[in-house]
Amino acid sequence: MPVAFMYDYNAYTSEDLARDEYFRNSILHPDHDSAAFWEAWAAASPEHRARYEKARIMVIGLHQRYQTPLPQEEVQHRVEQMLGRLDELEEHSQPKKPLLISYWWRVAAVFVAALGFLLWSSRHDLQSLRSNGSDQASQLSISRNNNTQHNQTLILSDSSIVTLFPGSTLQFPETFHGDSRKVTLTGDAFFEVTHDGKPFLVYAGETVTRVWGTQFRVTAFPQNKDVKVSVKSGKVSVHKAGEFILPKPSEKHEIPGVMLTRHEQVVFDKALEALEKTQLTDLKVITQNTDSQAQVFVDTPVTQVFKELESIYGIQISFDERVFADCKIITSFRGETLIERVNSICQAIEASYEPAGGAIVISGSGCRE
Repeated sequence: MPVAFMYDYNAYTSEDLARDEYFRNSILHPDHDSAAFWEAWAAASPEHRARYEKARIMVIGLHQRYQTPLPQEEVQHRVEQMLGRLDELEEHSQPKKPLLISYWWRVAAVFVAALGFLLWSSRHDLQSLRSNGSDQASQLSISRNNNTQHNQTLILSDSSIVTLFPGSTLQFPETFHGDSRKVTLTGDAFFEVTHDGKPFLVYAGETVTRVWGTQFRVTAFPQNKDVKVSVKSGKVSVHKAGEFILPKPSEKHEIPGVMLTRHEQVVFDKALEALEKTQLTDLKVITQNTDSQAQVFVDTPVTQVFKELESIYGIQISFDERVFADCKIITSFRGETLIERVNSICQAIEASYEPAGGAIVISGSGCRE
């Protein structure tokens, strides 16, 4: 019987949870069973969720401050230290700028700040277009080549996000124009396309993938014998490039191709020039691990926060360090996308952001007393 079922956690306070060995292990070293148990427990009521989140931040804070495991008695002592300062800190430790975080996130951040925790931080060759894609050549003004060993993230002018895998190149316009949004891929990339009235087209190898707003992956290295398109969510259609002509909005005729929905894949055999649709069995192909990375910031300079996002997502974030030198935030992320994280931070410091050449540019007047 799992350890969790031996206890009635319904009566546990946040402090009890933070002291509990099973809870701490579940947060720091989660497995399928423990993650499912605590997610169900937290979903049972808003009060459970509040206790869970509050305790989770305390556990993460202790772990980040003391990298080696603490004895049970020491854990109790540290948690009691946090609790003893709560009333005083809630009265005097208010953020200077409004943050888009819930009450318990702020309380939990205050707990961690009470001990002065220091949190971790971090800091092309053009490919010629295929003749069948020559109609968009005049629009493609940027070519980004990932010649590193790490994934890189690009944000396009419509706020679509592209994860460019090592050894891959993406060509795209500074700003999308016309009746469609066209990019050309050589290699491997994961796309998160925003909903727009204009179709999104990915030219890759001998294929064209037409998208309306979805998450999918295209693998099209020149040396490979095939091109693969795998869908995580939404709907796309895949076509032979030689047969593809984008219809005008007033036209209704069908274009030869294969329609894909969630967890489906198409493989285009270059030798046979054939498209074969299958069920996607290896879901790791469409799994993005970056959004699952938790981040906790306690009175952290926003310049450090942006640099950490750059490190996690492999994206360039441009901002004036002098302007934002006095900005600090208290917030926490887990499961949010890059855009959700950037948007939340910008709202907290009354700044704005915009895509520029695949990067993100932050603008604002900074933070003053």
